[in-house]
Parts: sequence; structure tokens; C-alpha cells
Amino acid sequence: MGAMWLCAATASAAEAYDFPFTDPFKATVFGTPEAYKAELPALEDINREVYGIDLFPEQDALDVFWYHEEFQYSVVYQEKPAPLVFSIAGTGGKFDGGKMKALERAFYKAGYNVISITSPTHANFIVAASEMKIPGYLEKDAAEIYSVMQKTLAHAQNELGDKLQVTDYYLTGYSLGGAHSAFVSKLDEEKKVFNFKKVFIVNPPVSLYNSVIKLDGYVESVGTEGIKNTVNSIFTRLGENVSNAERVELSEEFLYSMFVKAGVNDAELAQLIGLAFRISSTDMIFAIDVMQNWGALTYKNHKIGKFESISHSFARGSQIGFLTYFERAMIPIFSEKEPGLDRAQMIDRLSLTSLAGYLMNSEKIAVVTNSDDIILTSPDLAFLTKTFGDRAKIFPYGGHCGNMDEKVWVDHMLAFFASDI
Repeated sequence: MGAMWLCAATASAAEAYDFPFTDPFKATVFGTPEAYKAELPALEDINREVYGIDLFPEQDALDVFWYHEEFQYSVVYQEKPAPLVFSIAGTGGKFDGGKMKALERAFYKAGYNVISITSPTHANFIVAASEMKIPGYLEKDAAEIYSVMQKTLAHAQNELGDKLQVTDYYLTGYSLGGAHSAFVSKLDEEKKVFNFKKVFIVNPPVSLYNSVIKLDGYVESVGTEGIKNTVNSIFTRLGENVSNAERVELSEEFLYSMFVKAGVNDAELAQLIGLAFRISSTDMIFAIDVMQNWGALTYKNHKIGKFESISHSFARGSQIGFLTYFERAMIPIFSEKEPGLDRAQMIDRLSLTSLAGYLMNSEKIAVVTNSDDIILTSPDLAFLTKTFGDRAKIFPYGGHCGNMDEKVWVDHMLAFFASDI
């Protein structure tokens, strides 16, 4: 019966799917043009609140992180009994990122409550929600996300009262948040706090280690000076085109047209993607370094003032990728905590392959990705297809999360959540 929803909902999907970018880098960078997006309510037309919660009231916030004293999250509510979806952001993503808001709007229209959770790799989670403060170990991350879910739900219910009435629980996440969703689901099988009815995994890395190699490689292949030169060249060309444009709009279509006119090629787009990932990694590593007092980017035992410049620390951090963090921090720390744990075992634990048996046999979990996802390899796609069977939906193109608000994509997600197991 688990496959029936797929047949009914996607019988004509191959013909209806009309995503305009067949180039994975363009799809990843530019996302879905307005004409191809699902019709969703505007953010201001849905019931949505943003809250902050002090999860460590006994601790004083460091001056440099005064803006992270509280853990922030958003809640979308129906004002009547309805199921609730927990949504987990991707690498370095916040609860209020564009993809998270698009998911909120889709779920609200379909009748769901939503609580959106910032990624454990974001500074706000590291500073305000994490006890471990060493993100990246998926099983450990999942335990902290699971705890945060319970606390944000209780807080939201206290704030909203009868406006937030929950009947059942669902779970989703995109990119790294998709991988986290799998581990959170597995944990919930043991703890049974939520008993998730459905789990929808979006564009996950199969192996976090291998995906990071690909993303970091876009920077390492040219070096930081090469990236700097590329960015300067792109912005110079964009500036010339924007200044000559008859009309300037802050829309995806306008920016795309400017990039096309500027002749930005795939190699340059790949470097921009790598740069975005490196900036996210630097922000994460800086937060970890300060909270752990490692002295790798900042001065050890130095209390950074509220208005003190940290540009020198970020400059150092920009030279350090996620793989360096993995090799020099994660492996030594967790090997010490678990004697006998070696590098190969760590890499395996940072992978969905470590959950293969669970994922293969859990009918409530589905995965969606794209055959041209830039963080996946052919073996990764083969693993997803073999493991999830008819619960895997592989769109022909869309890059990495570029098609998340495309019409057929949204219909597919909602059809899965609405189906019987």
C-alpha cells in the first residue's frame, strides 16, 4: 500500500515537470523562476510567529554573541487541531531562510502547523542550543535537534495556547537537514516522543564527507585568491549590466538575466557555490572556536568585546574548510570519547549508509532528490534508489535544492504527507 500514493500522485509527473534549468549549477544558484513556482500564500498572509527561547538560563551569553543569547525559531499555526511538521534547515541555514519559508507556506496551505529549526551548523544553534558545540556528527546532532524540538514545541504551545493544537507529527529537512531528519526519525523510534507519521528527506548528502569534498573542492581548486578574482570579475561585469538595465528589480528573473548577460559560466557558478559553503563553514568554525576556547581562529583565553573587530579571525577561518575541521577536530575529539573509533568509522557514521537497514524497511520515510544534484555521485544515487525503492523520487534536473518550490515538486511532497501508509 505504501507505493500507491506514488503511483496516484506522480503518474503524469514526468510530463508535467517543466523545471527550466537543465544545468545543475544554474538550478542550484538561481532556484525556481516565479512562473514555475507552486501557488502558495504570501508569508504575511499566514499565521506565523518568531520566538526566542533561552535554553541555558544559567549561562551568561558571551559579549561577541550577544545576538545569539536566545535560540530562535518560527512557528506556523492553523488555529484549529492540525498535524505539525518539524522542518530542519540545511548546512548553515536558519529557520527563516528562503527554502524554510517556502516550506512553511506550502505546509500552511495544505493545513499543517510547522516549527522551523535552524541547522546545528549555524552559530545560533551552536551558541544557544547545543551542549556539545561540535556539530557534524549526525547521530549526536540528531539528539540535540530532538531535544530542541521538544523544547520549542512546549514553548510555542505555551505562547499560543489553543491556537496551536497538534494531532500528529511529521518531519522534513533539506540538504544536511535531510540527513539529520533520517537520524532524528531513527532516534524517535526509540524515544517515541513524537511517533512521526511521515518523514520526507530532501536532497540529502548520502555521505557528508564525500559531499563536503565536492563543495570544498570548488574553492580548493582555485584557492582563495582565485575565488577573490572570480568574485571581483563577476561583480564588475554584473555592475556594468545593471547600470545599463532599463529597469532594476530584486527578482530571481532579473538577477538571472544579469548573470546571463555577464557571461557567468559553470566554473564561476561552481566557485560561488563553494564560496557560499566556505563562508558558512567559517561562521560555524568561528562559533565553535570561541565557545570551546580553542584559540585556532581567535586568541585563546581572550574575551572578545561586543564591538571588537573579528575580521582577522574570519580571514583565518576562510582558509579552513569543513574537511580540515573534520580531520583536526572531530576525529580527535570523538576518538577520545569513544576509544577505538577510527577515521573510516567516522566517515561511515557521517553517512546515510549507516542507516541503510532502517531506511530500507521504514515505509514512512521517503526521499526526493535530483539526478544532477551537485553534492551526489552516481553511487550515491544508486544507494538512494536501492534503499528507498518506490519511496525515492529522483527528478531529472534541479541541481541541489533548486526546485524545492516548483509546482510538481510541491505536489509530490504534499501527496506523500497526505497519503496512508
